[in-house]
Amino acid sequence: MTTYSSKPVDVAMPASTVFDRISSLDTFQERINQLPEEVKAKIGSVTFTEDTIVINAAPMGDMTLRVTERVPAKRLALTAENAPVPIVLSVNLNEKDADTTEVITSIDVEMPAMLRPMVGPKLQEAAEKFGDMIKNLAFVK
Repeated sequence: MTTYSSKPVDVAMPASTVFDRISSLDTFQERINQLPEEVKAKIGSVTFTEDTIVINAAPMGDMTLRVTERVPAKRLALTAENAPVPIVLSVNLNEKDADTTEVITSIDVEMPAMLRPMVGPKLQEAAEKFGDMIKNLAFVK
């Protein structure tokens, strides 16, 4: 497997609070429902339940990321179902002190070496954006 990790981002709250805000995925759906229609159109077809993220990835159809690991205040991992290659998306939390948590997101994917130069930069970008999203959403109540 190849791993693409975000740069560490600091969130100004305890790891337990960050984990509580991201561990139940349906809270993301509530936030998306509150966005203006033009923003929702840019996001595309994404649906959140308590344990899954369903993304319409044309032309292959829906891809489901299901929570496969929850370690309170430490780690949340999601594994892709019905994806063409094995993919694991994880959020790793490291409590730096009582009020600061370092967040690193990573994407582990198993793909042929010849595809890495073409797909790798996009996966790295996705890992970075996912880390930024966690930082931004952690502050929203």
